Amino acid sequence: MPSRTEPLNTDVHTETPEAVRKRLEEATPPPPSITAAGVGLSAVGWALFALLYSFLVAQDQPETPFAFLFTGQLIFALLHAMLSVPVWWGTVRAMDDGHWIRPLIAHLVMAPVYAFVGLELYLALMDAIIGDFVVEQIQASYQWVLLSGGTLYAVQFAIYHLVRSFQRLRWREKQASEYAALARERELAALKAQVHPHFLFNTLNSISSTVYADPEEAREMIADLAQLLRHSLDSIDRDTVPLRDELRMAASYLSLESHRFSDRLRVDVRVKVPDDALHAPVPPMVVQPLVENAVKHGVGPKEDGGTIQLGVQQRRDRLRVTVEDNGVGPGETLPLTGNNAAEIHRGNGQRENERAGEDAGADGSGVGLVNTDARLRKVLGEESRLHAEAVSPHGFRVWFDVPVSAEV
Repeated sequence: MPSRTEPLNTDVHTETPEAVRKRLEEATPPPPSITAAGVGLSAVGWALFALLYSFLVAQDQPETPFAFLFTGQLIFALLHAMLSVPVWWGTVRAMDDGHWIRPLIAHLVMAPVYAFVGLELYLALMDAIIGDFVVEQIQASYQWVLLSGGTLYAVQFAIYHLVRSFQRLRWREKQASEYAALARERELAALKAQVHPHFLFNTLNSISSTVYADPEEAREMIADLAQLLRHSLDSIDRDTVPLRDELRMAASYLSLESHRFSDRLRVDVRVKVPDDALHAPVPPMVVQPLVENAVKHGVGPKEDGGTIQLGVQQRRDRLRVTVEDNGVGPGETLPLTGNNAAEIHRGNGQRENERAGEDAGADGSGVGLVNTDARLRKVLGEESRLHAEAVSPHGFRVWFDVPVSAEV
């Protein structure tokens, strides 16, 4: 009579993140319930017990027909199985959410009662069906039969609680997976917000001002914007994307920003690896935050602008992706070294991970370098962590390595 746990709803896409969070906080494991499968397994267990006990009794009573012994043990098992139902309901089910001490005390009280009542009912039934001589034989071993009833109680309810503990563990694992799905949903929502309204408004204004003066340039800007938005939306439901797609998105972003900054922003893209190597998987939207950081906090604040270099080089079995700018530099704050991701600072010294939590359109850089570093470590491993350093005399460089043959 094992209990059954209803599965959690893992489709977080049908609910808002806040609704999912509230539901998870208020959720409790479904109570144990009697199911057809549980009844069937219990019936098999009791029948096996009756058969085994019949063989044991037959060793002491070889002159008694085995069918007679087996019938008597089936009756014994049936009576105790029926008594188990109310005990199960009052202990395993009713005390499911309580501390383990309450069920333990209840079992210590119920076990001798269960064994005594079960044996007395068995004696009365056998006396009514067969006669006094069977009852006298059982009473001759009364203490041992009583002990067997107590042993039955201990074994079956130990199994019930073990099964229930396993079900609760599975329920917690499903709840943890839903929490993880919720976290991923929020993370991807933040990634989607990378292309925030201010960027879109600035880009659309640039396109609007260019469409009459240079229609061909306006067409290219529209194509770049479409490429950027398409990749942002397509990556939402994916754990990894080819590095090639990330580079295209970053190139589209830089192309749009170069139109907006005019001659204040120069872009240099250098991909010095075979085309096949660019199939290497990376987390979605890990390159775009790096180039955005270089534009906003490197070249953007510099009066005469600067150059942003996006490069990919082969280093044995890894690809090194580098974003470098000759802008204002990281200031007086120690930049990321690969081991102190929580200490990333940029420009005015604000923590990048504080800026990561700001709404789209704020002064922060969205997901930021901290989250990018964390996602690289999680998906590709510690060897792919994000590194950063100041560039002399002014500038900032970040890079990470991608395993060429990684199966993520």
